[in-house]
Amino acid sequence: MTIQTLEPHLVESLRQSAREILETMVFLVPREITAMAEEHCSFEAEVIGLLGFTGTRSGTFVVRTDEAMAKTVAAKMLMMEPAELGSFQEAADGFGELVNMLAGNFKNAWVAGGNQMDLSVPNVIHNGSVSVRSESPGSLRSRVRIILDQGTLDIGVHFESKH
Repeated sequence: MTIQTLEPHLVESLRQSAREILETMVFLVPREITAMAEEHCSFEAEVIGLLGFTGTRSGTFVVRTDEAMAKTVAAKMLMMEPAELGSFQEAADGFGELVNMLAGNFKNAWVAGGNQMDLSVPNVIHNGSVSVRSESPGSLRSRVRIILDQGTLDIGVHFESKH
């Protein structure tokens, strides 16, 4: 099956949103942000942030990384060092907020094209696996990989089939 990807302007919006949020809200400067094919719709990672959406099309926003990067993101947002976080739950809260901000910015680009999107609340999974529904014909999925000095983040947008 050929993987259908988002329109180029939406992928570019995702790249720009990721850069803006990381630089202004997390105080991390990406070395590289690359659009990539999202080959899979099942994931295993130390930290997976999910945010479902409905509207013109339903789907899931997926952000994944390792635990150290999730802690770094949360700590930077709180202007702390990762070692200062009391528990992984604090890191999960901060990482969930990152997922929320990224999805919110992507929503703006989607809605600007005449679409509707209603976002759910983010969910952060620690050391787990997830499968989203983006394999059937008519599904769309894309991702960007962000390389930072501190680690890597993968941000994917998965639209379910219209049928």
